[in-house]
Amino acid sequence: MKRQLRLSRDAWQRLATKLDHDRAILGLPTRLLYSAASVSNSLLARLQNLSHAEILETVGVPPPIFLLGFWRSGTTFLHELLCSDTRFGFPSTYACMNPAHFLLTEKAFQKGVAKQQTRRPMDNMQYSWTSPQEDEFALLCMGAPSPYEALLVPSLMSNPRVLLDLRCRSGDEQGRWAQMLQLFLRLLTVQQDKTMMLKSPTHGFRLPLLTSLFPKARFVIIERNPYEVFASNLKLWQTLLDRYSLESTSSEQIESFVLAAYLIHEEAITEGIPSLGPGKVSRVRYEDVVADPLGHVKRIYSDLGLAEFEAARPALEQHIASVSGYQRNRLLLSKAQKAAVDQLWGPLIRDKGYTWPEEWLSLSA
Repeated sequence: MKRQLRLSRDAWQRLATKLDHDRAILGLPTRLLYSAASVSNSLLARLQNLSHAEILETVGVPPPIFLLGFWRSGTTFLHELLCSDTRFGFPSTYACMNPAHFLLTEKAFQKGVAKQQTRRPMDNMQYSWTSPQEDEFALLCMGAPSPYEALLVPSLMSNPRVLLDLRCRSGDEQGRWAQMLQLFLRLLTVQQDKTMMLKSPTHGFRLPLLTSLFPKARFVIIERNPYEVFASNLKLWQTLLDRYSLESTSSEQIESFVLAAYLIHEEAITEGIPSLGPGKVSRVRYEDVVADPLGHVKRIYSDLGLAEFEAARPALEQHIASVSGYQRNRLLLSKAQKAAVDQLWGPLIRDKGYTWPEEWLSLSA
């Protein structure tokens, strides 16, 4: 059975109009469930905002720290590591999946099953409702234009530039995205009163916009061997579409999208980097962070002028110990898939100094 995202009424109505009816696989019960739940979510959001109206109007939001990187580049590992420093705040899985009411309900929920661990189906990493999560899920549910519209409507992946580059959307949509992101940050600040550490691979496509919207924000950019990134993305998107998609899709569609999306992401990062002054950005590689987590987090703290690293060391060491038993997946690509990556990403792969990761990827006949 398909999982259901907790969309607002506006979000659901906009997405429903984008469905390709020739490919739609949602029945009347699913449509009715989404419609009813979206009304409930919108009412809860109104209650949440009204009950905190005064403080939401006046709360000062510290400039956030954005962790950027293409999907499957190690953003989750680094995000959880950085968030182990309790001086930073972050949106939990519960808040991102329930942006309409988390201020009203999360504290009570945490007394129940919130900390029970489960494993992500795409990579077997442990997480819980209290784990740091992608704020993009909250933005989607709140009605902001989002690349994750494609999780429900994968036909949108056929035009990756429009899906991923917010500047291809109307001025009204760009304004709605900025409004929803700022609102979610205010809600998080009311809840935690800390500098927010935000991680969403989708934000990389918006780096030029983020630097304008948050001129004092700081950025961490992580990258990983593109061959691994491609193979892992095929599994990621297939897993997510199996869970959420309301249309039929194909593996060829996913491959084409990932190949195009990586290039669009790299363009946005290259365009946005020059506008970041000293102390605003730190760049790392996943392979280096895995090999020496403490050393590279210390460098990130130094690059960004963050709070004293030594005060965070015990919590960082504890987190590193807790995930030390994690085993990375070994993945498989066909010769045709490798050839497609070589053709489209080859110059970037060479510029970054990467080669075929024999230890983590196999090539099928």
